[in-house]
Amino acid sequence: MATRTSRFYLSVSWRNLLRHRRRTFITAAAMGLGIAMCMATIALQDGIYSKMFDLMVTQSIGHVQVHHPDYPTKKRAHDTLPARLVEPIGALPEAVSVAPRMYSFALAGGAEASAGAQLIGVSPGIEATITGVDQTVINGAWLPGDPAMQAVVGADLAEELEVGPGDELVLVGQDAYGGVANDLYTVVGVARTGQVARDRAGVWVHITDLQTFLAMEDRIHEVLVVGEEVKQAGTLGDAVRALSDSETSIVRTWDMVSPQAAQMITLQETSAFIVLGIVLTVAALGVLNTMLMSVFERVQEFGVLRALGLAPRQLMRLVITETLLLATLAAAIGLALGGLLDAYLVYVGIDFSVDGKGLSYMGVTLDPVIRAIVRPGGIIFTVVTVYIVTLLAAIWPAVRAARLEPVEAMREI
Repeated sequence: MATRTSRFYLSVSWRNLLRHRRRTFITAAAMGLGIAMCMATIALQDGIYSKMFDLMVTQSIGHVQVHHPDYPTKKRAHDTLPARLVEPIGALPEAVSVAPRMYSFALAGGAEASAGAQLIGVSPGIEATITGVDQTVINGAWLPGDPAMQAVVGADLAEELEVGPGDELVLVGQDAYGGVANDLYTVVGVARTGQVARDRAGVWVHITDLQTFLAMEDRIHEVLVVGEEVKQAGTLGDAVRALSDSETSIVRTWDMVSPQAAQMITLQETSAFIVLGIVLTVAALGVLNTMLMSVFERVQEFGVLRALGLAPRQLMRLVITETLLLATLAAAIGLALGGLLDAYLVYVGIDFSVDGKGLSYMGVTLDPVIRAIVRPGGIIFTVVTVYIVTLLAAIWPAVRAARLEPVEAMREI
């Protein structure tokens, strides 16, 4: 009996929609276009923010960082940690990879020019595994595993110094005791990371070479820790804090190290809701207009149905069923158009280049061609929201139909 009743509502609702095919198709097409645009916008935003998050967090600060308590604010060379701290942190079950780092500033000189540089001492193999910095080398190669007085230079700095693989690079700075530190390195590669500061001034060297340069053997400035996924950074941070001495070290998760990255995630979610809200509000108004017109045009028909014994709640169900069918038609159109748009954005992308360079925002430079990332959750959320919005838009027309008096309705012309 329930199945037969459902079929009745579906058949009558579909017949009513087909009475005005043009209006039904225009409304469904407009809603479908809105769904498609929402899908494409969310996918493109996911692609942009995912790339930015990768550059700002994954390739730079990791999930958790450990420093000397004064180093994050004062950046003094002698505010260091013992290198032996790396091993016990790496033994934690929550930690997947652990990388030591050292930093310093120096004057870098090529054959014809010189410029200020930030020296970044890394363990090449571990650093490549965690941050993928070896994949950013655009000319030459990444650092070898053993210290050999070799360097990888940021792309913009290399252009300024006019150096490339095989050239010599002179570094002049200050060691931990205030004396002059200077060494001659061989450039093995040029990297473009997308991080503006490092592309303009970064020089990567083996951490052992930098320890020798600064006269600080067995000391490090930073321990970068990566867990299974960024969502577990809090748990990983607690495990590292329990292991370290709070008086000699400070442990911070990625959102504490870079509040801008945390704000970026909030901005991504907020902007997605704003776009979705604007598009679906317009769609809701279209549904409301269509269903109200349908109700007003069929007043006599509803009066006859009421006279034949159809209850007010059954009239409401009929109008709501029509609305849901309209939403289903719109969802089908939207998924088809949205799928095509998403495919284009994923495989082709959009070129946002300015003078041959990508967009720069919050200290990172994105690739000139931005590609989308399609997440099932975004598609499901959009479609479900469309159904909810159309259902809410159908309430007023449904109540209007249910309140019709049979005799007065049948007198309407």
